[in-house]
Amino acid sequence: MVRSRKSDANQIAIAKAAGVSVSTVSRALSDARGISDERRMQIRKLAEDAGYLGRGKQQPAETRHLRAYVTGSLATGGLAPFYEAVIAGLRSSARDAGFTLSIRMVDEASLGPERMIRDQELETAAMTIFVGIDLTDALAAHFLNGADKVILVNGYDPAMRFDCVAPNNFFGAELAGHTLLRAGHRNLLYVHDHTRWTTTQRRRGFYSAVEAYAGTTCAAVTVAGGVDTELLLEVERRVRGQSQWTSVFCANDMGAFRLMSALEAAGLSVPDQISVIGFDDLPYAALMHPRLTTMRVDCAEMARQAIALAQRRLAYVEATPLQIECGVRLQRGETVTQIA
Repeated sequence: MVRSRKSDANQIAIAKAAGVSVSTVSRALSDARGISDERRMQIRKLAEDAGYLGRGKQQPAETRHLRAYVTGSLATGGLAPFYEAVIAGLRSSARDAGFTLSIRMVDEASLGPERMIRDQELETAAMTIFVGIDLTDALAAHFLNGADKVILVNGYDPAMRFDCVAPNNFFGAELAGHTLLRAGHRNLLYVHDHTRWTTTQRRRGFYSAVEAYAGTTCAAVTVAGGVDTELLLEVERRVRGQSQWTSVFCANDMGAFRLMSALEAAGLSVPDQISVIGFDDLPYAALMHPRLTTMRVDCAEMARQAIALAQRRLAYVEATPLQIECGVRLQRGETVTQIA
């Protein structure tokens, strides 16, 4: 396509207003890679205001912008690699679909309708995405009563009002349980930390497997808030013979790392004496010794499905909400041993 002098002049004016080079303007308007979503949206808005993008040629910038809120409590701790992978997937999939995307890490405890209204006034978005955040009643009411649209990523809406995508936590945890039980283990321990809809499904799935095998016993301990007191006491009971568990399912890989560290300090060998399975297959699972057996979550696929849900919702506003569960796979390591 041959550019006119008028086209060049318009791009020069936009570049001057945005404080960038003309080549950056050209790349932003052609959806080229290497430009931040915030910068791309700024340039598109300037182009719209200048009439450079004809109404028949391109959708208004605000209809192509997404805003995501990410759990700060989880994304800055041991689960940071999980949320980094999800965010990277959202950025890539949004860009490929022609969206701009802004990311905000937040304290979900103080996240309410007032924040939604303020952010929407400052930056109009066609869709709000919550990553690792369960909606409060107040937030749910805000989106149900208004025109704003929402998608939950790594989250559920039990009332089935909003589009959601998450790993298949129930069947993933059930498979983890069956893996230990088929290896002959009948005395199990469940290690969990934070409680939200996703981890509730993991607990339900694991206990579903336990209930399928007669004569099986299962204890549970928590490592909530980064505190290992209960876990360390349970390991001490196991050393003294007061507990008999021979295998452990941890609701995430960080819990498995903390457990295995406690077992090593207590002189209990993995997997010779204790078998362990985690969940998420985070990068550090491959660095643990022995290599952790865990359930692999495809974060990139979850992100792709989230952007596909956004496209569907924008095209069909009244469509029935979809709740997509992405399959998880057993990543075999060296922390499970057959005992019978």
